[in-house]
This record gives sequence, structure tokens and C-alpha cells, in this order.
Amino acid sequence: MRTTCTLLNRYVRLAATVTLTAAFMISSAAVKAKSQIETPEKFGRTTLQAPIRPHGRLGQDLFIAIDHRNLAEVQSLLKRGADPNSRNGLEFTPIYIAAASFQNDVVQVLLDSGAKVDARSPYGNALGFAAGSGNVGAVNMLITHGASIFAKRTDGMTSLMMAANAGSADVVQILLSHKADVQAMDTDHSTALIVAARVGSDRVVSMLLAAGAKVDHANYEGQTALMEAALNGRLEAVKILIAKGANVNLRDQRGCTPLLLTAKYGDNPEVISALMQAGANPASQDKDGHSAVSYAKARRHMGTLALLTTPNNNTGRVGPVLTARQAAQRGIHVLESSMQTFHDVTSCISCHHEGLGRIVTGLAKDSGFLVDRKLDKEQAQVINEMLTGLRPLHEGALHSPEVMKQVPLIEINEVNTSDTWWLAGMAAHKFPIGPGTQSMAMVLARQQSANGNWGLSGPRAPMQSSAFTFTALAVKALQDYAPKNAQTTDQIAKARAWLLNTPAKTSEDRASRLLGLGLCSVKGPVLAEAVSAIKSDQQSDGGWGQLPGMASDAYATGQALFALHECGDVAVSDDVYRRGVAYLLRTQDADGSWFVNKRATPANNYFDGGFPHGESQYASFNGTCWATMALIEAATLDRKAGAGKSDAKRVALRK
Repeated sequence: MRTTCTLLNRYVRLAATVTLTAAFMISSAAVKAKSQIETPEKFGRTTLQAPIRPHGRLGQDLFIAIDHRNLAEVQSLLKRGADPNSRNGLEFTPIYIAAASFQNDVVQVLLDSGAKVDARSPYGNALGFAAGSGNVGAVNMLITHGASIFAKRTDGMTSLMMAANAGSADVVQILLSHKADVQAMDTDHSTALIVAARVGSDRVVSMLLAAGAKVDHANYEGQTALMEAALNGRLEAVKILIAKGANVNLRDQRGCTPLLLTAKYGDNPEVISALMQAGANPASQDKDGHSAVSYAKARRHMGTLALLTTPNNNTGRVGPVLTARQAAQRGIHVLESSMQTFHDVTSCISCHHEGLGRIVTGLAKDSGFLVDRKLDKEQAQVINEMLTGLRPLHEGALHSPEVMKQVPLIEINEVNTSDTWWLAGMAAHKFPIGPGTQSMAMVLARQQSANGNWGLSGPRAPMQSSAFTFTALAVKALQDYAPKNAQTTDQIAKARAWLLNTPAKTSEDRASRLLGLGLCSVKGPVLAEAVSAIKSDQQSDGGWGQLPGMASDAYATGQALFALHECGDVAVSDDVYRRGVAYLLRTQDADGSWFVNKRATPANNYFDGGFPHGESQYASFNGTCWATMALIEAATLDRKAGAGKSDAKRVALRK
């Protein structure tokens, strides 16, 4: 039988042995023994395990001061003997966070106080964190003090790859001038060139090619830099790669050429034209027998279709036309398959698979869809173990600020970004109120900021990028699991005020704001305005884009539709909803997934969680979650002939 979160439970058992006032003070001998972790062989955890016990004198205080961007407090702590080489639960040292967050004055203070410039962890070194943020000043400072540019994370990512992902040409130039390895590969065999092509950083693509990067190198999915650039509509990168001799007719493991991928995942006629001018074969078919024309027809990529359609190339169709219910069931199946893989391989709980994923399966179960009961039971057991293990720590934290500092990852402001999703997943499965859920919700409640929201420090777009999302989810958690008292009422009222008075800037902001307003029982013109703002974002293809200027995708589209129906009282028979559903139906892959390109800074080390789309699989998993929920809502109405929107609605987030 699988043992879950063993390290976390060991951590919490230790917590139970100390007094609240002396919370987790570790002996100097233990600190000294633990603070020498420098090589992979000595790491206390892998990235697939739960956080371990942090260590180092005043280490948590130091991390918290850095997270609060408080230089004076950092200096004060160091004067009082804080260990600049302390480790948090992920084995970061303080200089990692300072370098990633552009606090270069803190980086210098830490170095002056004896911080090890090249301290290693499963996540590499501080240089990688600086490079991943594009922090030129910190990169120069760290290299000058001896940081290795060749350090690799356990997933093989180098500082050069991190800089390429950030699109930072300045950092890439610095690293190349120090002879960074342009051929280095991560565990998926992707190189810095493939990463740069994926994000569309044209300057970085050119620089890496000039430094000798292999233009046609393919990763484990068989995809080259040209394929990554083409499928994501990166026209200038496509032109640069073609000019450097990229083969336009290579195939990935699914038999797709760059032209096929472009036609399948977007309507980018200029990219299609560039590929055809370079000799791409428009008649090529993938392993399923589908051509670029058939994909463009099925997905209504009309600009692409106009370029590709000729008298000899005007046939082909991609699979049957599915109903919302059939497409939703496919989505549920591919999500559950990955959730099972994640459960089997890891010993931690994630915000995506056990959070958002369980919101989907809870909604599906209540809406009459087939779900994997065995997986549901296994995940529930894991969550019970987590709650049991964390309960003593959470209950202690509610009585002592010193204990609160020991809550896993609170020092980097990661309580909001995990507990909110977990509690929402529990609520979707009607997880009972108990001491474990209540203490977790109460610890979460304490993270509310003075302005009323629940924020974040390290954005990982799109799932971890919006304070509106975490505020809405926190309100839901308090409503479901916190004590029904004046304090909880006051906290929800403060959140409501923040939601009412704060302008939303992105598609996620607007969708989550609407969800939050609905949870706070806001009605009338304010709610109508929030609904109108989302509707006005709908694009001509029926979908929504994550940011202004971005093409539609399943993540933003599914999230917008779900919010409109769940808390905006928009019927699934509404024309806006129907157009969105039509977009999702024609863009779903045959395996049940939707492709969503990876935008996040790769803060988490990559591993294959069993979902399609390679290194974009986690963004695609999350997008498939939102798309599937939107279709579940639509399918629920389809099954109820003549039902009105209120009758058909199964509220997954609202009570």
C-alpha cells in the first residue's frame, strides 16, 4: 500500500513534540549537519516528494523577510545570527528567492554575510533562478562571485534554458560569453533553442543558432525548434529557423510535420505560407491519416484553409462530430488517466491533479458522468493522510506565530496557491467538515492580506497568476470549512470589498472575479457588468485568449464559460455560451485533451505526468479541466429537455 507524504508526516510528528512557544527551534548541531547540502547525492528530497523540514537558524524568518521585500529586516536578522545558507522545505536557500525576485540589494547583503553563491538543490542554483527571471544584475553578480553556469536541475534544465524560457537575450548573451553549453538537454531532450522557439523569443533563437545550436535537434516527442515555433504561431522564429536550414518536412512521433502542427493548433496563414515557400508538403498526413487541410477544415481555420485548398488537395475530415456530453466524457477519461499516473508516481499532492482535477471529477460525478471510483477513493485516502499529518501543525499555528512560520512553504507565500485548490477539490467531492479541514481553512484565512485579497509571490501562468483566483477560492474554502463565526464573516466581507473595487486585467482575472462575486452573493448591476466584461472578450472564433492579443485556447475559453454559467447566471443556451462550446468541440484532440502552450516560468522541475503534449502537458491538463467543466455544464442541459438554466445548473463552486 502506497505511503503518502512520508516526509511531511515525519515533519509534522516533530512539530507535535515541541511547545508552541518554542516552535520548531532546531539545535545548532542539527543545523550544521543539515546546512552542508551541496550535491545531488545529499538532497533530502526529490521534486516528486512533499516538502521536508526547513532548517537553519532564523531561516524561515529570513525567507519571509525576503518574500516581504524587507531589506532592513533581512539585515537585522543577519546581524542577529540568521543563517544565510538556511534551507526551506524545497531546499532553496534565501539567495534563490532574492535572485528570482530582482532584490539585488538583498543578494549582495546575503553574499556579504557568507551565503554560498553556488549552493545546489534539486532546482539547480541561484543563478538558474536569476536567469529564469531575466535578472541581468543578479546574473552578473552571481557569476562574478563564482556561480557555475553549468549547474543543472534534476530535470536537466540549465541556466541557459531558463534564460531562453524568459526570453532574456541579455542574460543569454552573458551566459554564452561564459561558454554555456547550447547543446545541453533536459530530461525531455529539449534544448535551449527548442525552449526559445516555443516562447517565440526571436533574438534568443538567432543568438543560439549563431552559437552553434543544432537547428533540427528533436526532443523525446520528436519535435524540433521549428515545430515548436510553428504550432505556436511564432512567425519570426519560423523564418529565422528556415533561413538557418531547418527541415520543414521532418515528422514528430505522431507523424506531424511543422505544417500539420500549424494547421491543427491555430489559424496562422503567414506561418503556413512561410513553410510552403520553404518546401513544406501540404499533402502530408499524420499517423492517423489526417492532413493539414482536414485539420484546418475541422477547426475552421479559414485563413489556413484558403492557402491549402487546391483542386487536388480539398478532401479529408478529422473524426466524427461529438456532442458536448461525448467530448466531456473524453476529457474526463484523459484527465483521470493522468491523475492516476501522477498518484502512482509522486508522493505529494498537487494543486492541479488533486485540486482542479478533483473539481472536474466532482462535477462530473454529480452530473451523471462516468468517473473512476477507484481513483477517487485513492485520492481521498491521500488527502485524508495529508490532513491527519498537518492537523497538529495547523492547530499549533493558530495559537503561535512561531509555529505558523513552520507551515510548509509559507515562507515563499505558497499556502494560498495550494490550500485553496485542495480545499475546493475536497468540497467538490463533498469532503466532510472535520478538524483537519477546519484547521487548514483557518490557517488559510490567516493569509488574507490587509487589503482583503489572497495573493501570490511567484507567478506560474496561467494557473498561478491571479490574486482574483486565490481570493475566490479562499472565500469558497472559508464558506465550506471555516467556523461560522463573526471573524469568518468579516474576512469574507473584506474579500467581497476587494473584489468589488479592484479592476480585472486579464481573462483569468475577469473569470475569477465573477466567480468570487457570485460566491459573495453580489447581484444587480455589478454582477451584470462583470458578466458583460467577460462576454466582450469573446473572440471571433468563439473562444477566449488568456491575455490581450493572444489566440483563443481551451484554458481561457473553458474558464470564461464556466464562470459565466456558474456565477453569472448565463444559460448554456445563450449564444455566447453556445459559440464557446462550438469552439471547444472543434479544437479537442482525438485523445480527449486540448493543447495549451506552456507559458509558465519552469519553477517546478518537469516530469512526465502521463498527459499529452510533452512539456506543455500541465498547461494542457489545466486547460482540459476548464474545457471539460464547461462542456459538462452544457451536456447537463442537453439531458434535461426543456430545463431552464437554474434547473440544469450543478454548482461546483457555489453552495
